[in-house]
Amino acid sequence: MSGADDLDPQLAFTVAAVWRRERISCPHPDWLSSYLQDGLEGGAAEFVRFHLEESQCPYCNAAVSDLRAREEDAKAVPMQDLKDRLLRSTATALQSFRR
Repeated sequence: MSGADDLDPQLAFTVAAVWRRERISCPHPDWLSSYLQDGLEGGAAEFVRFHLEESQCPYCNAAVSDLRAREEDAKAVPMQDLKDRLLRSTATALQSFRR
């Protein structure tokens, strides 16, 4: 009878390693997006929080970082447009005072 020490290291695996490698427990990106917007309730929100914070899934945490960056970019575009319009209107007003 062979023990655990006799196993070929290439064949040895753990359930956790398989789950992590195959991303079995990773929530759909839509869930991650909803979680960021406080759109998940109860067990779904708890699961995503656990997956991100406790399990520290590198794939899903990277996806969350990307989603946050996209949200920041989306907010920045309207502000830049507003700044550009204000600058143009100010320049126009100042030119009209020169005349």
